[in-house]
Amino acid sequence: MTTQQYKYLFEPIKIGSETIKNRLYFGAHGTCFQSKDNILDERYIEYLRMRAKGGAGLIIAGAMNVMHSSHNSYTQEIFDEKVLPPLRHLAETMHQYGTKVFLQILHAGRQMESTDSRQPIWAPSAIPCPVIRETPKEMEVEDIREAVKAYARSAVFAKEAGLDGLQVHFGSGYLLMQFLSPLSNIRTDEYGGSIENRLRFPMEIIDAICESVGNDFVLGIRICADELLAGGNTFDDMKEIIQRIEASGKIDFIQVGGSFYQIIWGVGTGMHTPLGFCTPYAAAFKEAVNLPILNDMRINDPVQAEKILANGQCDMVGMVRPLIADPELPNKAREGRSDEIRSCLACNQGCFGRFFRSKPIACTQNAVVGKEKEIGILESAKSKKKVLIVGGGPAGMETARVARIRGHEVVLYEKEKILGGQVNIAVKAPYRAEFGGITRYLSKQMEILGVKVSLGTEVTPELIDKEKPDAVVIATGSVPSRPPIPGTDQENVLSVWDVLQEKVEAGEKVVVLDSGESHWQCLSAAEYLIDKGKKVEIITPLMFLGMDLVTTGDLVSYYIRVKSKGVVFSTCTALKEISGRTLVAFDIHTNAERRIEGVDTVVLAAFNQANNRLYSDLKGKVKDLYAVGDCLAPRKALDAIYDGYNVGRLI
Repeated sequence: MTTQQYKYLFEPIKIGSETIKNRLYFGAHGTCFQSKDNILDERYIEYLRMRAKGGAGLIIAGAMNVMHSSHNSYTQEIFDEKVLPPLRHLAETMHQYGTKVFLQILHAGRQMESTDSRQPIWAPSAIPCPVIRETPKEMEVEDIREAVKAYARSAVFAKEAGLDGLQVHFGSGYLLMQFLSPLSNIRTDEYGGSIENRLRFPMEIIDAICESVGNDFVLGIRICADELLAGGNTFDDMKEIIQRIEASGKIDFIQVGGSFYQIIWGVGTGMHTPLGFCTPYAAAFKEAVNLPILNDMRINDPVQAEKILANGQCDMVGMVRPLIADPELPNKAREGRSDEIRSCLACNQGCFGRFFRSKPIACTQNAVVGKEKEIGILESAKSKKKVLIVGGGPAGMETARVARIRGHEVVLYEKEKILGGQVNIAVKAPYRAEFGGITRYLSKQMEILGVKVSLGTEVTPELIDKEKPDAVVIATGSVPSRPPIPGTDQENVLSVWDVLQEKVEAGEKVVVLDSGESHWQCLSAAEYLIDKGKKVEIITPLMFLGMDLVTTGDLVSYYIRVKSKGVVFSTCTALKEISGRTLVAFDIHTNAERRIEGVDTVVLAAFNQANNRLYSDLKGKVKDLYAVGDCLAPRKALDAIYDGYNVGRLI
């Protein structure tokens, strides 16, 4: 394939006074990469540099807080002149690759906690954010004036630093959206009530920015297209708002976005969320105004992006998580190497899952994220070795990929007839098919790099003696465990693997036992069985089911799906014993027992145990011996691939 496949994606576009080399942008997002004083630092610049080097036409950096009343510990700040040197460095770095860079600025308003600043949070009205649940201070007119000045001051810093433009955040539930929305703005002064009044503060900011930096500095907004909540702004309301903003003649583009408060627009946008779900709104905005429309949210690959542009549904397409997973996505597409793209899985484990724990983001597919400078460059090995890898799951294949890039001779053995390991089980669950992107990418890399792959072969110490490798990597994964509960050895007690692989047909009445793993094992098995028409009860000792999926944005949509199908959740409950078709459960707080009769099948969603027997057998007999992934300690694919990457670098 050639670039002719992407007639629109790699076409230049003019936005305001700037010409952007292609229609693909890397949008603003949180990373937790900032320095201790919350200032833009080298780590973040290097992270963005890799995306510019990879071919993105535009990078929207940030978001950055405009004043101390929006201070928090996980976003960057643009308060005073100390931001100028790193911002200049950012601009110079992006421009080396012909990439334009805009800066996104915001005030979080009530959508933050006061725990960092120890000062009251601000909002148009004293209504708590439904996510943060802290009552804010209703902003006084003096506060509004101070905020307007802060936005203008930040714009001046951006222009002085040599950036190409600015984006003001009007969406995602932040302060300016709080003023726009009748759900959060019930003021009775000139800043509340009608659309004109609710728009007054945001427009004062736009006016102040233009007065400070002039009309030749690109200025745009990110805005929610439809709150999709009763009493909130409808699409018709938002259409009127953007038309009023356009009529001012002071902005150059609009990026379509959503709100943190509505599940369809939830920032997590996991595998359950339709691809390109924001595109119909972008297309409708494009019909409503003449400004360039930027559109992202679940645009995952260049073919999808090209189709959206060809259909005239927007003017630029954004890919945030896809470029986190593969910074080289634009270059690979332009060079006709789309089949080599490392796709975003929408698993949200490393990006949203870590960011919402105030930890630096990572990526399941890309071990280098956030560590581009430290480990991003793979140097050729000084001494070329024969490396034997046991196990063709994510950890084994990633080790093979990296070791082969560094010049080693690599042979990989997998006892099953296909590569993928536990990925091949996970993808059988409802709404988890995209997880297979791990296997698609890594197996293709085995082929491209010339890794010798032997399938259907179980490795023994004797085979290793025969092969005489210089280094051995054990990536034999993990296996389901059975908790020490009487009766778990019965024939009607299955593992999640048994269910998803359909090794045994479950009966009509099923109890799924969550041992506290709090991730996808239990949830996947339960939904799979519900969709098969089974009557399912889930027992968990936790306060609520699926705790780890809160930060990935998956939990609410899961609850909506399965609760509507009649599943029973029994929380704060543990299992005492299984006796035939009778289970004895008990409340973990009161110890009160409950008998569950007539159960056909029990499914154990327990913690896995490392399958490390071969590693133990070889320890002390093989000089260069490594264990990676679940074989080392059962965790997630995110950790397995990270293990594999680092061991591949060490050999």
